[in-house]
Amino acid sequence: MNHDPNDTHLENLLRGLAPAAASPALAQRVDEELKLDMSWLSTRRTPRPLPRWFASASWAAMGAAAAVAVMSFLPQPISNTTLATTPAVLPVATIREWEDVQNDGIHYSAERLPEQHMTVISRERQTWIDPRDGAQMTVEYPRQQKLVLPVSFQ
Repeated sequence: MNHDPNDTHLENLLRGLAPAAASPALAQRVDEELKLDMSWLSTRRTPRPLPRWFASASWAAMGAAAAVAVMSFLPQPISNTTLATTPAVLPVATIREWEDVQNDGIHYSAERLPEQHMTVISRERQTWIDPRDGAQMTVEYPRQQKLVLPVSFQ
């Protein structure tokens, strides 16, 4: 790489530069700002006295928390009324998927009105969950429905 003699001269000039010293006024302003920023360290706050009821409420809250913690680990007795009112399983979802739709044509009713007859073949899936143990049961079965739809010719 070739260096131009002017580049070397410029580099020597830049090396000789030094930053100017801060003015006394600027140094004084910075010191004052730092003292203001650090003043919060030297001030002592006197703590506010707590209300008289605070200690009683704290002890009551700790007692309630301890009672909840102990009760969550104890086995809960199940009464006959609880078993009678709690359903064995709860429905979660019912899904029907159409597999085929068959056009059975137009037929006329007893009143001589046109009706569109259709057969819908589908599969229905029902899911239940047992709330006592979280067991999930799914039953799937085919369905076939005959539909009669009114027809109007215009």
